[in-house]
Amino acid sequence: MTLRRLRLAEYALIDEVEVEFGPGLNVLTGETGAGKSILVEGVALLLGARASTDAIREGAERAVVEGLFGDARGGERLVRREIRRDRSNRCYLDGDMATARMLREVGERRVVLHGQHEDRLLVKGAVQRKLLDAFAGAEGIAETVSGAAEALAALEAERAELEDAERRRAERIDYLRSQVEEIDAAEIEPGEEESLASEAERLRHSTERRRLAGELNRALAEADDAVAPALAGLERHLRRLAELDADLAPLADRLTSVRYDLEEVGRELGRYADAVDLDPGRLAAVEERRDLLFRLRRKHGGSLEEVLETARRMREELSELEAAERRAASLDAEREEHFRELTVATNALADAREAAADRLEAAVTDRLAELGMGEGTFEIDLSRRPDPGGVPRGGERWAWSRAGLERVEFRIAPNAGESPRPLSRIASGGELSRVMLALQSALAAADRTPTLVFDEIDAGIGGRIAHRVAAQLKAVAKHHQVIVVTHLAQIAAAADRHLVVEKAPRDERTVISARSVDDEDRVREVSRLLGGDPDRDVSRHHAEELLTGRA
Repeated sequence: MTLRRLRLAEYALIDEVEVEFGPGLNVLTGETGAGKSILVEGVALLLGARASTDAIREGAERAVVEGLFGDARGGERLVRREIRRDRSNRCYLDGDMATARMLREVGERRVVLHGQHEDRLLVKGAVQRKLLDAFAGAEGIAETVSGAAEALAALEAERAELEDAERRRAERIDYLRSQVEEIDAAEIEPGEEESLASEAERLRHSTERRRLAGELNRALAEADDAVAPALAGLERHLRRLAELDADLAPLADRLTSVRYDLEEVGRELGRYADAVDLDPGRLAAVEERRDLLFRLRRKHGGSLEEVLETARRMREELSELEAAERRAASLDAEREEHFRELTVATNALADAREAAADRLEAAVTDRLAELGMGEGTFEIDLSRRPDPGGVPRGGERWAWSRAGLERVEFRIAPNAGESPRPLSRIASGGELSRVMLALQSALAAADRTPTLVFDEIDAGIGGRIAHRVAAQLKAVAKHHQVIVVTHLAQIAAAADRHLVVEKAPRDERTVISARSVDDEDRVREVSRLLGGDPDRDVSRHHAEELLTGRA
């Protein structure tokens, strides 16, 4: 998506201005101080730059910046910033609330801003690395490296976690095994405590039970001689009575039953007395068993059922811990496989980067010469960090990451005798813009950022160099939407869309406006940029030659 429209309201000297940009090369011109850079500031705000209440127009409570991005398929995205005096600033994406960080993440995919502003994406190492990979045609290899490194890092993190927990896990396994073995060895039967309690009670009173049963048996035996004949006599009389009255037959039967029951009670008591177990060893065994079950309940639960449930859970945990031990062993094999894949991919990516770095260095250095920096040199520093456990390459081992083995850094020596230094340390905004233009020109087909903005790119140049800058901007504009703030007629004449920013008084206030110029208006503006009088034929003729490409 490219920037279709930019709108600022109550911002700095701007009452309200709306600027439409087109594909190709868009040029902003105007008198010094007219407010061209204010429009660039507006673009920076859309990219998440820090907002200041000082930018709110005097007398207003808030400033608004809006940008409409669109693509050839009809897709659109609206970005909006509101800067308020009470500092309750607002960010919006397609009407939904957002944060400056979200705007920055969205904007970095759509716009690269070069100039005196903080938002200079190409000075970031990650962006430089991606551009080098794109220039090398190694994006696929870079994705393979990233995937292999991510998988390997995950395995190593898992392995480290397992190693950290290994001692605790071993102790836990030993504990669980001992507890499960203890419970299993007890061979617990649900409900057995009740039966053991009953048996223990009987065993503790065995002597007393035998004595009482024996005494009852003897008493019944001694009484049998007197009781049995008496009952028999009673039974005969009752039978005789029943013959006279049949209704009494059941009573006779009951008396007969009593006589037999009494005899059976005597026999049962005799057998009971003989069967009473006086074995103290059995009582000790029962009490020992009861004590074991009590200790298990006290340790693992309030009932035997809870003890058995605890054993079940422990077996499950033990199974998981033992599986973790097996996982630790399998991780080593998986790591070796992923490490081999990472080694192949990172070495292939390193080869591609080294070859592409040489080509890109030469291409950018040549373009710097064309842009008036003939003594400048461009270098790409590919640095690696030794690591004994890293990826092997060239007889040594190097630390790896998702980005590969190398840290990529673009460096520039703008003048002869200077040591190359990172792009972020170039002091001059115009110098940096020309370096960026040289880079963008060399990377035009590789860099997929839709919109490029250049501010102060023409600082300190003119003549033939200005023509070369215009030519490179035009070349870059074949692959990107380019927006340039310039004071050079040569660059303005190369534009596909020419916008003039003007400052004028209105209602006792100064306001800024922007308008697209074409035909006669454009000739007059290019004449002004040439330093001539737009009304003089010679100035107009020179401007027309620039616009037609004959100059």
